Amino acid sequence: MKIGVIGDSNTVLGFRLTGVRETRETDDPKEALEALKTFFKDKDMGLIIITERLADKLRTEIERLTKGVVTPLLVEIPDKEGSIERKVDPINELVRRAVGVEIKFK
Repeated sequence: MKIGVIGDSNTVLGFRLTGVRETRETDDPKEALEALKTFFKDKDMGLIIITERLADKLRTEIERLTKGVVTPLLVEIPDKEGSIERKVDPINELVRRAVGVEIKFK
């Protein structure tokens, strides 16, 4: 199983240092979308990691690419500037879509 990473230079460098080979260093949404499409076409790709800020700029395209798809799993992570304040937690949304159950924490 391959892991792909799309994000800014610091994020990508960190994953390269851990041995991840499939990376795309970019801050441009168009380049990020092309990388996403390439990663989704790769049958060996099991996990795609993308920075939250890039993912927010590609929300419509990401929803289209991930609809009804089990693999690769797409995970959004904070970049060097930190997390984005959101009304919906992306991990809870991922679990809700995958399992069909919403998890609530008190």
